[in-house]
Parts: sequence; C-alpha cells; structure tokens
Amino acid sequence: MSRQSIVSRIHASVFAKLMAIMVGMAVTIPVLVLSLFLSMVWPLRHSADALAFQIAHNRMLVILIVLLLIVVAVAHVLIRRMLRPLRWLQEGVAKLGEGHLDVVVPRRTRDELGALAEAFNHMVERVGEMVRSREQLLLDVSHELRSPLTRMKVALALCPQDEHQRRLSGNVAEMDAMVTELLELERLRQGRGLQLEQHDLVALLREMVAVFADRAPGVELAPGPDRCMLALDAEKIRGVLRNLLDNAVKYSLPDSQPVRVSLDESGAAISVTVRDDGPGIPEDALPSLFEPFFRVDRSRSKKTGGYGLGLSLCKRTMAAHGGTITVGEHEGRGTSFVLTFTK
Repeated sequence: MSRQSIVSRIHASVFAKLMAIMVGMAVTIPVLVLSLFLSMVWPLRHSADALAFQIAHNRMLVILIVLLLIVVAVAHVLIRRMLRPLRWLQEGVAKLGEGHLDVVVPRRTRDELGALAEAFNHMVERVGEMVRSREQLLLDVSHELRSPLTRMKVALALCPQDEHQRRLSGNVAEMDAMVTELLELERLRQGRGLQLEQHDLVALLREMVAVFADRAPGVELAPGPDRCMLALDAEKIRGVLRNLLDNAVKYSLPDSQPVRVSLDESGAAISVTVRDDGPGIPEDALPSLFEPFFRVDRSRSKKTGGYGLGLSLCKRTMAAHGGTITVGEHEGRGTSFVLTFTK
C-alpha cells in the first residue's frame, strides 16, 4: 500500500480524527504546564522573597486554568463539528419516519460518516422509487379497469332483473367504488381535485353528526365555537368525516357510549376529534393504519370493513388541505382520530 493511500485513509477516518484531537490535548496540556512552570516559577526557586514566589505560583495556576478551559473548549467545538453529520443523519431518519421521501442528508466529509450519509441518501432514493412504482402500478391498473367495468355495468343493465343480476351488480359497484377511490388518491397526491372555498366547519360537523345520529350508539357534537370559517373543499371534508363516523359506529360495542365529535381552536390551529367507545386499535397496527389496503382485520372479511382505502384517502385529503390526521392517545378502550387544520 502506497504512502499516499495510507495518508488518504487516515484523513478519511473518524477514529483517526478523534485520536488526533485526544493526542493533541494530551501533548498540549503537559507542554503548557511545563512552559508556565519554567517561565514563571522556576526562575524564583532560589529567591528569598517568598511573597514573589507565591504570587508567581498563583498567576501560573490562574493562567493554566484559563488555558486549559480554552483547550477543552476548542476540542469540544472540533468534536461537535466532526460529529455534525450524525445530527444531520438523525434529522433525516426522523423526517423519513414521518413519510418525507425527499429528504437528503448533506455529505461534507470523506470519512465513515460521509459514506453513511451517502448510503442513507441512496436508500431514501430507492425507497422513493419503490413507493412511486407501487403508486403508479395502482394508478395504471385502476385506469385499465375503468373500461371493462363500464362494459360490465352496461351488460348487467340489459340482463333480466333477478337475484343473480343484483349480486353481480353489487360486486361491480364495489369494484367501481374501489377504482374511483384509487384514482382519487392519485389526484390528491398530485395536488389536484380540490375546490377550496370558505366554509363553516362547525356547520359541516353538525350536518354529518345529524346524518349518523340515528345509528347506534349515536353521535353527539360537544359544545364548542358557534362558527369556524376555513378555506376547504366541503365535499372532500364530508368524505373524511363520513369515513371516520361510519367506522366509529360500525365498530361500536353493545354497551358503547355515543361517538363524540369535538372542535377546538388553539391559535392558528383547529382540531376536530372523533372519539368512539369501541374495542380500540391494536398497538402493532398503528404504524400501518393509513396505508392503502391495510386492514386491522387480517381476514379481510366484508363483515368487518371495506377494502382498506378509507383512512388512506382521509390522510391524503387532509394533506392536500395542509392539515394532518392522527390517532389520539387516551386511556381505556376506544379510539380517537384528530383532524388538524391551519388557518
């Protein structure tokens, strides 16, 4: 191995840099102590003036402490600067965990931390490509299904009206609804499909609560503001509320309390909470709850839900409005979803 290669590897090693700082501190501190001693105390070793010797000794201690603090401070700054890529990587991992697939960690060094940052950026790029490929596949399949579904609906409309025809029509309608939701997911992801106008969010809540009020165990609106004007797509937000309330009443238990809807204003943030008194959601299902086609019931029985697109569509709709949907935390049974809007 050539000398140039060895030097390059040493420069590209975090361990070598840390060792250099430690060795530098180990050499600098004794040199400072010896230099101060030889320059201030040693010349007075045979002096009869004890006071001058004591003053020189005290000055040396003060100067030594100051110099030591300076050395430690410089070493601290150097180490923090050297380990800054770790903070960047930690921030990148946190953003990736939140779903930001466009995160890029800067690479400013050629050492192991720089290589780690490059590997992380490559991983994020590959994950983004896989997610985009999956979404594009769903979009392409959805588009391709539209034509045969339309032909099937026309053919069924011409068939004799009997039980067999009604079952087939119901199945085709379910497939058509699923395709429509998939296409809606894609439109919202691209920032299209919204018609924003000023609407009273409180009025929307009252409207949707009235729709579900007759379904057991009932739905009630908690006391709150009389009016809350926001720029939103009323029909899309109705869809979000309809999905949450439908799930809440569907999964209620025989002894469940009524579903409770509340609105809270805190500065520029407006939150709407839908809380039920059902069995709750398992802890291990929470990370995937808003993923397309995810179902808490792994059997995918039609008796326990649809096809797993509702909450994903809710999340995409809220993101298109610049808001969020999260699962609230509370003790006991039940589940609460929190919609957060920004004025």
